[in-house]
Amino acid sequence: MADLNTTDINVSDLNGSLDLLNDIIVPQSIGYFPPASGWIALVLLLLSYGFYWYIKKQKLYQSNLYRRQALQEWETIQNKETPLKQSQALLLLIKRVALQHFGREKVAHLNGDAWWNFLERHSKVKIDNELRQLIHEILYSPTASITQEQKEAITILTKVWITTHQKEEGESND
Repeated sequence: MADLNTTDINVSDLNGSLDLLNDIIVPQSIGYFPPASGWIALVLLLLSYGFYWYIKKQKLYQSNLYRRQALQEWETIQNKETPLKQSQALLLLIKRVALQHFGREKVAHLNGDAWWNFLERHSKVKIDNELRQLIHEILYSPTASITQEQKEAITILTKVWITTHQKEEGESND
């Protein structure tokens, strides 16, 4: 007699029929949104840094408006009729820029060596004694005359000063 506990593998069993098998249940895919909190924090951090950088650049751009206007005026001064008039206008432009940037209290009273030392201390220009004497003559002598080379030296001096001047650390307009 055949053992009831043994089954013949050749016999088809209804419980093991392939017709009764169901598809494998696949879980839903993980969505991209909402992202994990770490990604949200990273995006917020990057956005805040970008906003800070943008505001900082805008303030710098606005604070240098006077410098851009001075350089535009520097360009228009180059079209004046004589080298003497060009040089006088350029020297007055330096004084106006200094008054605007450093304030009347710090600049208005400066003259002579104190003025030249101020210009050298706050920028990359170096003004030798010969150029100082020439500028003094241009500004105060009614019979002053200059050569094209001297005018070029003054032109370069003014452009370098306008583009490179800055306040010393801890200095303010007060």
